[in-house]
Amino acid sequence: MNEELFVFIKAISEPKRMLILSHLKKECCVGELWKRLDLPQNLTSHHLRVLKQAKLIESEKRGSKVVYCLRQDHVDRNIKLLQTYLSK
Repeated sequence: MNEELFVFIKAISEPKRMLILSHLKKECCVGELWKRLDLPQNLTSHHLRVLKQAKLIESEKRGSKVVYCLRQDHVDRNIKLLQTYLSK
């Protein structure tokens, strides 16, 4: 099985990360996210790091803020990989 798929499954297995992904359909910064999700900033940053390592989100520094957004192409690709694996 594909290593990228394992990383994807592990990344989305945490409910808070799924919430983060749903919020990142529109780009936003970590400060906005942790307030919306009622999570400590350091825990939100940790979840963002895991999602970024899984290539499900990307970030861009804008002034003093880092803005995050969903990498829909990678999400879609991993969903297709999972469907292929499960349909065998």
